[in-house]
Amino acid sequence: MSRDAFFEEVKTIYWPSEFEDIVNMFKGQDITGKKTHPPLYEFNTYVLVLAAAIGYIKKRERDVGSSRQEITTKTFESHKFGGVPLTNYIALIAVLQERNVELLREGNEGDLIRIFERYAAGGLDYLRAAIARSADSTGYQVLFKEIQEIIGSEIDIEEQGLVDIFG
Repeated sequence: MSRDAFFEEVKTIYWPSEFEDIVNMFKGQDITGKKTHPPLYEFNTYVLVLAAAIGYIKKRERDVGSSRQEITTKTFESHKFGGVPLTNYIALIAVLQERNVELLREGNEGDLIRIFERYAAGGLDYLRAAIARSADSTGYQVLFKEIQEIIGSEIDIEEQGLVDIFG
């Protein structure tokens, strides 16, 4: 694989169109794209990585389906978290699932992407259900509760400087 990019060739990553409202919610928008609250993320790529992580942790997978949105791996490569391109997180989710680093070899990009897509779709589905059970119109409280559950302890949002996001 090229040292300049995780994926040798530009590939397409799909996610279910039915979750556009959830993706927009985390971007601070309503379904029409109008700003309604401060965003947690600026781009769809970040929301999909979050959803895939939640899908993996909650063991929620599902098919993307035929009504879908797409984002190229080049876009994921250009967006970074902690200086790391988001494409690395696509690979991480797949390797964790399969417990097989052989997936990182050239020629397995399609497998990495399909696993990531299934977990992202499952995570979006999980988030929609969790948000529907709450009175949370931004998704922040649901996400904060999930993070607390995952790490297994209470977090003081004021002490951590997260009150503007989760408060």
